[in-house]
Amino acid sequence: MTPTLFTATAQIIVDPRDRQVVSNDINPSSISPDGGVTQVESQVSVLQSSGVLLRAIASTNLDADPEFNGNDVLGRVFALLEVLSAPSAPEAIENNLKARTLAALRKRLAVKRADKVLVIDLSVTSRDADKAARIANAIADAYLADQAQARADAARQASSALTARLAELQKRVQDAENAVEDYRSENKLVVSTGQLVSDQQLNELTAQLSAAQSRVATLKAQLDQQRRDKPSADGTTEAMQSAVVTKLRDREGALVEKLSNLGNQLGPLHPDYTAVQSELQNVRNLIAREIDRLGRATRVDYERALADERALSNRLDRLKSQSLSDDKTDIQLHELQREADSVRSVYASFLVRAKETGEQASVDSTNARIITRALRPQQRSWPPLALLIAGAAFAGLGLGASASLAHEYIQPLVMSAGQIRAIAEAPVVGVLAAAKAPRPRMPARRGPEANESSPSTIGSQRAAVDPISNRVIQLMLASLMDSEPGAHERYAARCLVVTSAPNDAAERARVAEMIAAVAARNGEHVLFVDADVANEKQTASRGFLDLLRGECTINAVTRPSENGPYSCVDKGRPGSSSRQGSRRENDGWQFTRALRFFDLTVIDAGALTENYLAASIVTEADEILLVAELYATPQSAVLAAAEACALVGAPLTSVMLVDRSLRV
Repeated sequence: MTPTLFTATAQIIVDPRDRQVVSNDINPSSISPDGGVTQVESQVSVLQSSGVLLRAIASTNLDADPEFNGNDVLGRVFALLEVLSAPSAPEAIENNLKARTLAALRKRLAVKRADKVLVIDLSVTSRDADKAARIANAIADAYLADQAQARADAARQASSALTARLAELQKRVQDAENAVEDYRSENKLVVSTGQLVSDQQLNELTAQLSAAQSRVATLKAQLDQQRRDKPSADGTTEAMQSAVVTKLRDREGALVEKLSNLGNQLGPLHPDYTAVQSELQNVRNLIAREIDRLGRATRVDYERALADERALSNRLDRLKSQSLSDDKTDIQLHELQREADSVRSVYASFLVRAKETGEQASVDSTNARIITRALRPQQRSWPPLALLIAGAAFAGLGLGASASLAHEYIQPLVMSAGQIRAIAEAPVVGVLAAAKAPRPRMPARRGPEANESSPSTIGSQRAAVDPISNRVIQLMLASLMDSEPGAHERYAARCLVVTSAPNDAAERARVAEMIAAVAARNGEHVLFVDADVANEKQTASRGFLDLLRGECTINAVTRPSENGPYSCVDKGRPGSSSRQGSRRENDGWQFTRALRFFDLTVIDAGALTENYLAASIVTEADEILLVAELYATPQSAVLAAAEACALVGAPLTSVMLVDRSLRV
């Protein structure tokens, strides 16, 4: 009655730091003070939102599944009644179908987050294990797709907003740049390489003037040195650096060396010595003239440098006065340039950001991922077997106890020996243990082997007697055999009739056969008669009914019993109703006469409330024993059996109880 349900679970982890695909992502990357728990809890609600679930329904076609769309028998009846009461348009019907599917899916969906973790457990319950896993994975994929789409939409919206501002910013940049150029043209402010030309000239003249002043100082120092060192002017730096002076000095050195050699070899009066000395003097004169020329050249350079310095100084003074006037004009130009630069910077930032956000729309920056996909559950999640068994056991015990109490209240049972003694108005002769396992009565065996029954085989038959039952039956038989004979006293035989309620037929037959078996073991000549012929319980062979009608003798229907060393008589064959009615008055007498050859006759008379054919022999019995089962035989059945005996004129003489709780 309880449908089997399976639960599949998928796990999703949410990183509150976000995935930074680009440096200028529109999504925040900072973590909240609570460690991102609030963000993850928000994602739990997003997982259960209609947008995510409808996406999963569309991907798995759940709106066509009877388990979720309400198209079972009860759902179809309600849908038909709704259509009949208020016909709807096809769109409304489709919307109602989606709404029913969405509501059913939410009932089967469980989304939760464990404490102190950022992992979300997504569980789906279904009657089919594969379907549960498929739906759980579809919801997880739908959540990731929804997050990716939401981030892409946010990037596109940001890009669209930035792009809408670009045209206006571009116009502002053009206006600012035009204002700068117009101001420059009006004030004749020529700019080269980012600087005014006048400023560049001023800088250049300043540098040239510094260089000219330095050269003038250098040349003046050279002239001063030449004046101080005129006798030895050949030691100045200019003389040392002059190539002509260097060559002449080399020539002078060679002539000095040659003159020295000639003086040592030829003497100072030799003509060669005189010629070399004259040549040496000429070389020294040339060196002096070259050094003098270098001094005059230095003076000329000094005068030229001094003139250049004065000219540059004059030009610099004029440019300074012009620069001062340009600086006053340039103040407004700088302000216009700063305005143009700021507008240009904002425009460039917007342009770059618009391009970046436009590209971010195509990049997945979702901060969640599936760490465990749902697998096919191997065990059902509902109903829990142990709980169901325990509940069923307690419910069964409760129902059984209630039914027993109700049955006891409506139809009370025999609960004690004193109770049945008061109802049957007969003493209780004993309490026997019930049979361990009821077995059907075996058919009578024919042939020579029927006489081979021995006490050793009795234990395996239905009439097996345990020690307690044997003791109770022995006491009962001792009381019966010691009593005075009844109506057929001339035959010196005893007759015991065993009866019971209809529900105690099995125990009655067992007790009757045990009585016969115990008496036979005591050495009595015992006959067991199966007289339970109510409800057409006849046999094909001759027996009690044939003997009752006088159609045969006792020897013809008597056979050895397979349950003990005693003789037995079967039920017998049915006869015609006319013949039975004409001889009914003599039946009891003829049957009693037939039993004169036995010490004890045990008759299983069945239930006297049903077996009216045994009523004729009940009056001839010495003892009428009622067999009843404790806690099972209704009190009304005992009262009916006692009244039946009283009606035939032979009240109950004793009661034998059977208790199933006894153990032997």
